[in-house]
Amino acid sequence: MALTLARVSMLVLNTYPDMPFSSRGDFLSSDASLQSLDNLNVFSEMYRFSPEQIGQIPPESAQQSAKKLTAHILSSGLDPVLSAETLIPSAGRILAMLIDDRDSEEYQDLRGISYPAELEYKGIASMHKEMASLRKRYNALFSALYSMLQAVAPAIPPTWIEPKADMWGGDVTLPRLFSFPRPQDLAYSHTFALDIFLRDVEYLSGDVQRGPFIHSLSDGLVVAAGFDWLGYPRKSQELSFLHGGISPKSGNGVIIYSPSENRYYFYFHLYDVYVTKGQIVLRGQPIGHGGNSGINARKKGGGDHLHIEIFDASRERYLRNTDIIAFLRASAKHKPAFSPW
Repeated sequence: MALTLARVSMLVLNTYPDMPFSSRGDFLSSDASLQSLDNLNVFSEMYRFSPEQIGQIPPESAQQSAKKLTAHILSSGLDPVLSAETLIPSAGRILAMLIDDRDSEEYQDLRGISYPAELEYKGIASMHKEMASLRKRYNALFSALYSMLQAVAPAIPPTWIEPKADMWGGDVTLPRLFSFPRPQDLAYSHTFALDIFLRDVEYLSGDVQRGPFIHSLSDGLVVAAGFDWLGYPRKSQELSFLHGGISPKSGNGVIIYSPSENRYYFYFHLYDVYVTKGQIVLRGQPIGHGGNSGINARKKGGGDHLHIEIFDASRERYLRNTDIIAFLRASAKHKPAFSPW
């Protein structure tokens, strides 16, 4: 019998694929078996599946299977947000799914970083080939989860978080709180990402920075949210990573998938994070403050900026830095009218 997404996407994935999955009981043999699960703890703890099994779903049936799964979640009285959180892979797997082969090769041989950071990146690289092959299936799952949550778990109104939300003008911060790099500097920066410079940054103890609120550039589903990045200076290296965040270099951050655009939005180096994995957000909703978490931002002279990436899943490529600038300028011209405001 072909595996359905309801069988194989009950993922509580551990960080690295060579570590064993714990499980209790046999795999689900039919959709009817799901009806016997009366709470999320049983739902998430009894059945843990590997990416190899979710890979057995034909891509062409993934969307239909995902919709069937979300219908089951609603009919069974399971908590939709907790169910979504359970079904979404770890931040490491999300990164492994979205990096390219060249990034994967670089991750396996990074130098000048702490041993925990090396392990983190080697783990992400080891999952890349497998997770990249599952991207379209996860896109279908994320779209179905987003549709489910729209009806039962609406996004948080921006005015509940941002005191000056009424000033938001469609951009990634409130007006005049960031600036673009000079065109002549783009050639020396990230080709497929953009660092924008933040203003009104507070300088706190321990070389920590807190910038303005960062606002989501899209409606979407939060597929990764890291808020516990920890590193410290040392003599042999500028900074040693210990744990947490989205990744050692990116620090605290948020990754949002927009089903309507079929794009992933990355926001890195945040001071704090106001959203959680499995939550939906509105365009313009604050997701956290800008900051300088992450190896790349915490080192001397590396702060005061937000790192943005946009992955176009339809074209299977990242936007160039010039494309991101054009997108941000267009976004600032189209502030939507939000009923929650």
